[in-house]
Amino acid sequence: MTRVKFGTSAAVLAFLAAASPAFAASDVCKGSDINILMETVPDTEALQAIKGDFEKQFGAKVNIEAVNYSLMHEKLVPSLTAPTSSYDVLVVDSYWVGEFKTAGWIRDLDAWIARDKIDTSLYFPALMALNGTVQGKTYMLPFWQYAMGILYRKDIVEDPTFQAAYKEQFKRDWRIPATLEEFAEVVKWSGKQKDMYGIAMAAQRADPVVMEATNYLFAEGGDFYDRKTWKPTMDTPEAAKAVTIYADLINSAAQPGALGANFDDVANTLKQGKAIFAISYLFLFPTLEDPKDSTVVGKMAFAPVPGKDSFLGAWGWAVPTNAKNPDCSWEFLKWVESKDVAYKRALAGGQPTQMWIYEDADFIKKWPAMSQVGNALAHSKGLPIMSRSTQLVETFAEVMGSVLANNVPPATALADSQDKFGRLVKGDPLLK
Repeated sequence: MTRVKFGTSAAVLAFLAAASPAFAASDVCKGSDINILMETVPDTEALQAIKGDFEKQFGAKVNIEAVNYSLMHEKLVPSLTAPTSSYDVLVVDSYWVGEFKTAGWIRDLDAWIARDKIDTSLYFPALMALNGTVQGKTYMLPFWQYAMGILYRKDIVEDPTFQAAYKEQFKRDWRIPATLEEFAEVVKWSGKQKDMYGIAMAAQRADPVVMEATNYLFAEGGDFYDRKTWKPTMDTPEAAKAVTIYADLINSAAQPGALGANFDDVANTLKQGKAIFAISYLFLFPTLEDPKDSTVVGKMAFAPVPGKDSFLGAWGWAVPTNAKNPDCSWEFLKWVESKDVAYKRALAGGQPTQMWIYEDADFIKKWPAMSQVGNALAHSKGLPIMSRSTQLVETFAEVMGSVLANNVPPATALADSQDKFGRLVKGDPLLK
């Protein structure tokens, strides 16, 4: 597998190195090391480029350890269960939130927020609910959203020849698919029409297939649970239809090796001009628009997932309970989420969480696809905030593996998972 290399233009790097925001240096950080474990995504590169500003202002050293997502959880847990954490600032994935809160690994930030008059209304409410507050208390500041939707070749679908063939086939003018079923029909037809892969997919177990397939589940109006009673709902017709459509596209329209692919492979398939559609992450756009290794610069567009809802994930900044210098950790959170720094990260290809940035003309001019974020967030939801959310991901991955690798009928695999999903919520203090 080839790793995606996210590029940062010389102009952006120059901007990031420009004058620092005006903050009074705090003695609380002098001589400290701030260690952070982060994923290899554009926002991490952006932060690497400007962390020197914090170091100069606060007299601290910021050390960023960037790793593949699959390694992060297993590296964090031993640190969080030790007497003192190896990491001074945490980035918490949305589906770790319940686990980290229940385990007591992240600090309540409300006293600091009140003292320093931090305005959390700047953030999208959906992101504060996902990676900000838990049971009425603030444990994180949202830092990175990974909205998902349709990534598609606009140069192909807007071509008059393609649209004429589409109209002949479907007896209607071209349109972005309105339902998941329509999307699947168009994907399969367009791949054959253009002699390309209709869709790039990421069905690697566990996180890639779960993140991707959850879009199909939510699009059909399905869910893992009734979120009022917490009764499992994996045996519904909506869930069966969603998984059936997903499996059909894997088998009939996706690139070879999709069963072992992750989002890097989706990005590479699109960059090489081999696929027309994907249901994937908006944060892939910086690499799709990088002329150094992409053949589709200026040819890609983004649209919301067709149907009812899509999957929303996010990350939040947090201070570990066992941080060696929690006051310094908080100073870093304030700095990194200050308007100036958040804007610099956004221009460099990050996925900002503060609403005002999406109203900035220069930001939208640089990243036009970001104009769709508000619409995507309005019709999206995350995984349930529950103590065993990591086990939820593993359980759904088992279901998808049974269907995709072992050819178990979707309705059977889903019905067989009901008891497992039921056990995951039993006695959960976050669901009372």
